[in-house]
Amino acid sequence: MDWGNNRMNSAKKLSIRKTALEKYFFYSVIVAIVDTGIVWALLRFSLAHLVVANTIGVITGFVLHYMLASKSVFNTKYGLGGFVVYLGTFIAGLGFANWLIYISYHHIFMNWPTDLRILLSKGVSIALPFFAMYFARKYLFLMINRKG
Repeated sequence: MDWGNNRMNSAKKLSIRKTALEKYFFYSVIVAIVDTGIVWALLRFSLAHLVVANTIGVITGFVLHYMLASKSVFNTKYGLGGFVVYLGTFIAGLGFANWLIYISYHHIFMNWPTDLRILLSKGVSIALPFFAMYFARKYLFLMINRKG
């Protein structure tokens, strides 16, 4: 009997985790669309350098993502601890994303047409930090929620 309850609890936990990752992914897609639109517009109309444009897009995405995901994905309150986690992981993710977009744009996709080059480079700079930041935030919020 105990074994059956443990399996049911494990299934519920897996379902909850999957839902959290799905929400995080959904919010990240919304943020990525906004972020990519900003980067594309700033680059296409020569309003900013590549890394500056990416930074503007990512900062906008950070604020939007924090507001969407803090409570509903990580079950944490809007407060100093949660904001510090989001800000710290954001700074690390921004550095990672800027390095990825620079390498992708100037080296990996350098011979591609401009619009495709921008979008592919931006895609690389979104995909890898997505997983790194999700798991870092999940772990850090778990630590904060245990203390508080």
